[in-house]
Amino acid sequence: MPDGVQVRASPFAIALPQVKVAHVILVLILLLAVLTRFVGFGVHGRLDQPTDFYFDEVYFAKTGEEILHGDPRAWEFYGHENTHPPLSKLFMAGGMLFFGDNSFGWRFFGALAGVGSVLFMYLLARRLFDSDIAGLAAAFLLTCEGLALAQSRIATPDTFVLFFVLGCVYFLVTQRFLFAGVFFGAAVACKWIAALAGIPIVLYLLWLLIMRLREARSEGEVRWPEIALPSGLVSLYAGIALVIVGFLSRHPDQKPGLFDGLGVLDVAGWLLLITGILSIASALIVFVSEYREQRSFTFSPQGKLSLEIVVAFGVFFMLLPGFVYFLTYVPMLLNHPSTQAMGDVGWTGLGQVVRQNRMAYDFHQSLRSPHPYSSTWDSWPIMARPVYFYAGDHNAKIYALGNPAVFWASLPALAFALWQGLAIVRARLLPGRTLSVWGSLPQRNAALLFVVISYLALWLPMGLTSRVVFIYHYLPALGFAILALAFSVDSLWRREEPWGRYAAAGFLVLVFLTFAFFYPHLTAIPVANWLDKLYFPFDRGNLLDNDLFNWE
Repeated sequence: MPDGVQVRASPFAIALPQVKVAHVILVLILLLAVLTRFVGFGVHGRLDQPTDFYFDEVYFAKTGEEILHGDPRAWEFYGHENTHPPLSKLFMAGGMLFFGDNSFGWRFFGALAGVGSVLFMYLLARRLFDSDIAGLAAAFLLTCEGLALAQSRIATPDTFVLFFVLGCVYFLVTQRFLFAGVFFGAAVACKWIAALAGIPIVLYLLWLLIMRLREARSEGEVRWPEIALPSGLVSLYAGIALVIVGFLSRHPDQKPGLFDGLGVLDVAGWLLLITGILSIASALIVFVSEYREQRSFTFSPQGKLSLEIVVAFGVFFMLLPGFVYFLTYVPMLLNHPSTQAMGDVGWTGLGQVVRQNRMAYDFHQSLRSPHPYSSTWDSWPIMARPVYFYAGDHNAKIYALGNPAVFWASLPALAFALWQGLAIVRARLLPGRTLSVWGSLPQRNAALLFVVISYLALWLPMGLTSRVVFIYHYLPALGFAILALAFSVDSLWRREEPWGRYAAAGFLVLVFLTFAFFYPHLTAIPVANWLDKLYFPFDRGNLLDNDLFNWE
């Protein structure tokens, strides 16, 4: 083209946004998640297979069906399933409303939550580790995780718990507390085990407070009312939590009075409540007196920040989740025959909500009858005892079995994350057995410790329960184990030596191949007898004879 000639842009030209390679890969991973959760391959592996209720769908999906049709038995405790809060069953009823009273309908939103969990896993890992590689690895690992897949394809609450917990933590670390509180309440409204996510919430807010206090260093002193007010609120929150647990732990047939038959938890809760109220009152008296004299009162930067964080916890992670939890019972309160059938206790049936939860607590406390597929909490990380969901013709089976490559690699990955998180922290035992700890905690290290502690917080408390438990109770903790595994993959990928990328890519290929091998066993796809036998390598007479593992 001759010099000096200007080319005019076409008025029809469209400026296309630049597409990152990471986003393309994420879309492909999400498509794989949709394919494996919804579509399957040909006539096999579709979400609607099997077409009948299987395993605990006879309780959860059946109750969702009754909710859809306005059957009062849906809300009667001994009707079908009211040992867990109702949100997951409302989702199942909604799926049947949109897609019909069929297997696809009652499983639809659970499968959608499974795909949504993959997206939140990407967002959370990318946020914590500031790496697209970590985010993509986390999303891919969850997509190819067998336990997560099996739970997303059955109409039970566990896939919703994982979705809402991951969403809650993502919104938490991005400081969108309103959404985090809504997701926290929704998670607990699916299953009480999600309340353990309160530990990561407290942990993050504590870290956030420490970081902000460091940034707002001031030479001014913090007055005692500035300490008493947030401290009193913390005591008040703890007291409320203990009083609620103590109240629920009493037998549901007892009179539902707050002061009837007080136990240890009740006494501790009321002491904390009284202490908190007195502390708050004393601080407010000082501030009111100061305002009356000076027409103003001042907070130090430290006192203001402390109060903001403590109030935020109370508003966004106690009041808001409690409100969300209550809203899930509104359909029950609107179904007057249901509340009448159970005695219509209290104002507009609110007493029935209390009674339902007390009876559910009593059920879980007394559930000790053995189950052939139950397992102990300490066996979950090594996947010693999966759960049989379904057995059909031609070896078509559904087994809640995790991906061995993900499960077994996650343990050293958690150890690696802990080691890296504490890499610049030093400790020494001084004379007199005094432990001296020093060092710093940058954001990357704090993120690693947050992942490890959150994993332990969602797993270890399950060892305290006396009820029978199953490997799917490990699913929320598994999400954080996958985050640690994604960090390990990212660390390998970023090594200067070529073998690092080969190792990272090789591991992801191994995960995919293992997932593909077990996929028929997770989705009721018929297989030949010889292949079916390979799915049980640890059982007597097969490849390995091991008393530790029982996959039969």
